[in-house]
Amino acid sequence: MLVWLKHGQFDEWLAAEPDDAMAILLASEPPAMEAYRVSRAVNSPRNNVPELLQLVG
Repeated sequence: MLVWLKHGQFDEWLAAEPDDAMAILLASEPPAMEAYRVSRAVNSPRNNVPELLQLVG
């Protein structure tokens, strides 16, 4: 699961009690992202080429 933290919050989040860690996560705003289809070849670590980031129909 992705975790979005503000710069400098990593150590605080790792040391926090569960309720405090959840509060930190809930207060964080994820950056704007865009989802798009890519080749299934991204599932193998043997494939490591920039072309894998290209949009697939």
